[in-house]
Amino acid sequence: MRRAARTFVLILLAPLVPAALYLIVAAITSRIPANDDWREPDGGITIYVQTNGVHTGVVVPANVAGVDWSKRIHPGDAPGWSTTPRWLAFGWGDRDFYLNTPTWAEFSLLRGLKAVTGQGSTLVHVDLLEDVQPRETVRPLRITPEQYHRLAAFIDATFADWREVIRGYGPSDVFYGARGHYSAFRTCNVWTSEALRAAGIRTAQWSPFDDGVMRWASR
Repeated sequence: MRRAARTFVLILLAPLVPAALYLIVAAITSRIPANDDWREPDGGITIYVQTNGVHTGVVVPANVAGVDWSKRIHPGDAPGWSTTPRWLAFGWGDRDFYLNTPTWAEFSLLRGLKAVTGQGSTLVHVDLLEDVQPRETVRPLRITPEQYHRLAAFIDATFADWREVIRGYGPSDVFYGARGHYSAFRTCNVWTSEALRAAGIRTAQWSPFDDGVMRWASR
């Protein structure tokens, strides 16, 4: 009887083992830096790394150092875009989750499970901003023009080959078709780290959660 009870407990606990290993690996790798020799230059271009508490993204100037995002993001794509924005906030994530979970009130466990298993396609989310104010959840980084070009190239390469435009949550944001599949191993936060790493900026080796990304965005 005791052996049967022990077996039953092990069966119940078995699904928790992969989750525990996932959390342990994430905690370790989010504290190991990529591009550890990177140092913020005395002058250059200011970008921002931001989080809403779950999801991170990168905020960049709309037109600087020869990178003009209006060639990719056309006026009129967002209904509230009546003037040229000064800043653009880029994020990446699962299409179904993005479009059907505008707030956590719409969260669905089934939709979340579908996203982390990598079954669906993805979107780039772009917010058009007139101003950016540094704060705990929006952290500035100064980088060289060469690093910015590499960052911009990574973001640009995330867009799908075809031009698909989808209305956003409000008048000043918009979705575009993207490349890649979202999963538990390549989350929106991993994408942010990949973008920073591609530019040569210090960031986490691997962090599926926002805190690991924001840790390295601190000055």
